[in-house]
Amino acid sequence: MEDIEIIHVTTQKEKEKCFQMRIEVFVKEQKIPVENEIDEYDSSLDCHHFLVLKNTQPIGTIRIYPYNDNITAKIGRISILKEYRGNGIGTLLISKVESFAKSQLGYKKCILHAQKNKSSWYENRGYKVLNEEIFYEEGIEHIKMGKDF
Repeated sequence: MEDIEIIHVTTQKEKEKCFQMRIEVFVKEQKIPVENEIDEYDSSLDCHHFLVLKNTQPIGTIRIYPYNDNITAKIGRISILKEYRGNGIGTLLISKVESFAKSQLGYKKCILHAQKNKSSWYENRGYKVLNEEIFYEEGIEHIKMGKDF
């Protein structure tokens, strides 16, 4: 995967590319209303976005921001375009964000709200279910998961 690059977003233009990836995955593919996809966290200075590029073309994104204490980050909005899934890109992306959270931001752990049907993917990357209770976000079953660094 030498043609894959993951960058920490620093410009509004790069952030817009992240939003385009999320619209493709969450709005068009999963039918989430566009007005619910971009939220208050996206404009926060504490929210860090990452963009996956393949030969300079955007193919995925993820974001991370402080949770509710000084040691926990929340990972969210991980999205890879459908045609690029299953090739290890998601693993590279989440690993990059975890490393950034730990080394650059000083976090000790992270949490995420995994779509229930994708929870085993996260478990295979070291995440544990924090609460067995299923909850719904945008009508999709989710489960809270976490990982200590």
